Amino acid sequence: MHTQTIPDAAYRDALAWTDPSKFELPAEGSPQESQMLDRVEALFADYSRAGLAANVEKVYADKVYFRDAFRRLGSASEIREYMIEGLAPLEGSEFVFHKIVRSGGDFYIDWTMRLDFKKTPTGTWEESIGMTRMRFNSEGQVIFHQDYWDPTDIVYKRIPVAKQLIGYVKGKM
Repeated sequence: MHTQTIPDAAYRDALAWTDPSKFELPAEGSPQESQMLDRVEALFADYSRAGLAANVEKVYADKVYFRDAFRRLGSASEIREYMIEGLAPLEGSEFVFHKIVRSGGDFYIDWTMRLDFKKTPTGTWEESIGMTRMRFNSEGQVIFHQDYWDPTDIVYKRIPVAKQLIGYVKGKM
């Protein structure tokens, strides 16, 4: 299994080719910046098969560095398929953006993800908090997406062997 927090060569390469100084970004606080960020938030607000199919490739560039707790992907079409695949075990999903902070050309999104799994009673939402670092190209599309969140409580604990192992390890810490 890959990890989202080890700075491997692909991560370092992505930091170099997505360096914000290489792109023309909208001015901080400008209407153009708001529109760019609103497109990202709208994508996650309509996290459905139809919404993802229609909008992922508008938000993400053709070439992108995308890394979350499970996968590293390199294109908008891969991201679209991955996100749509991720809906299969779900009855519903929600993403709430709490705050977006800009530091130079990097954007940090503080969010909560809520998932309603089909194998649990409907309405049994599980929550996880996380942070995403994003960079954009001159066209306002995401070219760098690095998630930071802990999937152990919301996902891995759904796998019986993993649940026991996680419980054991946490008990030893």
